[in-house]
Amino acid sequence: MHAHQKTIKHSLQIRGKGLHTGEMIDVTLRPMPIDSGIWFKRTDVSDPSPILASSANVSDTNLATTIGWRRQRLSTLEHLLAALGGLGVNNIMVEVNGPEAPILDGSSAPWVELLNCAGFQILNAPRPFYRVAKPFKLIDGDKFLAVEPASEFSVDFTIDFPGFLKTQKRHFKFSESAFVSEISPARTFCLLKDVEYMKSHGKALGGGLDNAVVIGDEGVLNPEGLRFPDECARHKILDLIGDLSLAQAPILGHFTAHKSGHALNQRVLASLLSLPGYLEKSDHIAEPQRSTRNFEISLGALNPLTLAPEGEPLAYAN
Repeated sequence: MHAHQKTIKHSLQIRGKGLHTGEMIDVTLRPMPIDSGIWFKRTDVSDPSPILASSANVSDTNLATTIGWRRQRLSTLEHLLAALGGLGVNNIMVEVNGPEAPILDGSSAPWVELLNCAGFQILNAPRPFYRVAKPFKLIDGDKFLAVEPASEFSVDFTIDFPGFLKTQKRHFKFSESAFVSEISPARTFCLLKDVEYMKSHGKALGGGLDNAVVIGDEGVLNPEGLRFPDECARHKILDLIGDLSLAQAPILGHFTAHKSGHALNQRVLASLLSLPGYLEKSDHIAEPQRSTRNFEISLGALNPLTLAPEGEPLAYAN
């Protein structure tokens, strides 16, 4: 990971179709100075106040990650956020003239290409990092997301679907080159029955085989097939990287995920940022001190969080 803050050299614009609205949307990327952070601004509203890309501003996680402030909402940001995080860009303004970022080809690769075309400027300021100080795990039914101290960012992700997809597992150890080649090209995916349901309810109006992997009972419907045998697991890692970027600083730790998605990703991030002692912020990358106590959190039906030390049964809220 880069030790210094980073922005782009030049402003650039791209146009693409919105996944859920089906409308054509313009996006402009603009460089920002030291300590600015990542900001989004809707240019199609009467009060285009910028929205900080922060965990505190997450307003919805249904089908995508949405941030909001006042009456403004902006959705489907995780692929662009993953590209910014993967390339280490942490000072930028993103102007969007619609309610969501365009889906492009369903991966982060087009955003990576656009950012590379803009060029990069290394800024004369250290880039802060979070390091995980002690283990943490959040359980929601048959899903979980856990993190433990480590000197770098890495992920073990498992997905488990019925039918053709079945179980896929992928390990990823972060480096910029590995992100660009192994993770950024992985496209979003969905089951054919889910596409039909979403479109009948006014969602995914811009979705198609050009911007998603669609899976039917007999397998992948896209004529070109998969980009990787485990493309779906890789895309889940992509989503996780995008969601964790809302910490506003890279997190050094090893994540283990089982069937996690945007909602669970954001619950874990919000918990890590709000509960004392789990994240330590630093300008220097160092080996973290390992804790002997492992805490798990279980999500009950009414959402209260319950801490349970390792070896004790989890308490579910009823």
